[in-house]
Amino acid sequence: MVHDGVRRSVPEQRRTAVEMVPPESAAETRRAARRATPDRARRRRASTTTIARRRAVAALAMASLVALALWTLWPSEESSSPVRKTADLAASVAGSGSDPVPAAEDLPPEPTVAPSSAGAVPRAGSGKRVPVALPAIAAPTVNPTRTIRVAFEVEDGAGVDAQEAANIVSTTLGDARGWQTKDRVRFRAVDADAVSRGEVDITIVLASPTMTDALCKPLRTNGKVSCFNLRRVVLNTARWTLGVAGYEGALPAYRQYMVNHEIGHGLYHGHVDCPGDDELAPIMLQQSKGLDGCRPNAWPTLP
Repeated sequence: MVHDGVRRSVPEQRRTAVEMVPPESAAETRRAARRATPDRARRRRASTTTIARRRAVAALAMASLVALALWTLWPSEESSSPVRKTADLAASVAGSGSDPVPAAEDLPPEPTVAPSSAGAVPRAGSGKRVPVALPAIAAPTVNPTRTIRVAFEVEDGAGVDAQEAANIVSTTLGDARGWQTKDRVRFRAVDADAVSRGEVDITIVLASPTMTDALCKPLRTNGKVSCFNLRRVVLNTARWTLGVAGYEGALPAYRQYMVNHEIGHGLYHGHVDCPGDDELAPIMLQQSKGLDGCRPNAWPTLP
């Protein structure tokens, strides 16, 4: 640069050097991709293995839970013991969401011939219900879906043999022709202590005609029939002692019918009609009122 006749040097502008990288060839790009592929494959295999392990653990846990449930619910010799404390896994009647509908049979005709064992039936007892221990109820012959805890009470002074009645109730509930087979339930007898703690689903009460009327209200029993009401099976001692016309000479069978019919209401079964002349009466037919052409039958499970 010349200024005033003097050449002066001006520092050259600094230039930044940039190294130019030639673009990769297509072949090099393919080779790089092939080198990366094994890494991705290894990651995919590791992810698949992890998922498979998690699924295996979940399946094992589910199988263990199913095995535990089946082991607990499967019938065993002690499954009906009054002292068995194992918690029920399936819903019992108490947990079914709503109470069964109260029910009572229509008033029956008086027997034309009273059973030979019949005697005077007290109209009323003391009014006090006494807990009576039920013998262990036989385990069901089929795998049950729920357990129903049962207690038994007898009114003091009602004129019945309490221990004999307890044996009849327990034997009836445990019979293979009964509800344990029909409805796949398991009845388990409980004692008075369990009842006091509220650990009972159905209480069977053998009561005098007067107490029956009181426990069955607002149902109309008129001192003559039994009922199911407020989770109680109320068995009338008048029917227990005298039977009905359709079961003349077969009082033990009628007592079994009484137990099974009223327990049926506790299992959410309603009344039904006779299906036809000379057929076995369904257990939920009101057999105390009459058989309507059917033959008497005390059992839920028909042959």
